[in-house]
Amino acid sequence: MAAWIDLCVAIVNDLVVEVRQGRRVPADAGLADAFAELADNVLTEDFEISSADVDDLASVARRLHIAIETCIAGDLLTAAFALNTVLAEFGAVPNLHAAAGEVPHLAFHAADAPIVDAWAAESATALAFLIGTRQTHRLGQCSADACDAFYLDSTKNASRRFCSLACQNRAKSAAYRQKRREQAG
Repeated sequence: MAAWIDLCVAIVNDLVVEVRQGRRVPADAGLADAFAELADNVLTEDFEISSADVDDLASVARRLHIAIETCIAGDLLTAAFALNTVLAEFGAVPNLHAAAGEVPHLAFHAADAPIVDAWAAESATALAFLIGTRQTHRLGQCSADACDAFYLDSTKNASRRFCSLACQNRAKSAAYRQKRREQAG
């Protein structure tokens, strides 16, 4: 599930979040990143991905963004409603997939589902598992100034505060400079 949540968060960050790592990102700038990330992801390697698919994924990402935000805010009923609509619309149903000679693996989309349906079903299911297992505290939003990106906190004590090392370093540098100004003033 963590891999699907990570992919979900990455695509929401690429396709919806407009302020990341100290910079405003134009709304369509994340499409190329999302396309490259999906094409290179082991979870989606069996799918053909077009730029039209990424546009459709952006629509789904906006809906999943609402679910992530409401999970973080503690409004699990709203998150559940948002996820239930995605789960129903994209036919999320557990089944086992396997290519010839491989061990079956659990998936939440039909074996022949197009990428948008597969990604939407898997992402919504993964977020639903977080709600159902009371692990929504593992979702976070970056604490750095000028960054609204989301992340899945997989640390042992759920202490992560930043979406990336770059944001963590930027925040620590800013705190250090502020402390130096206070000491000098």
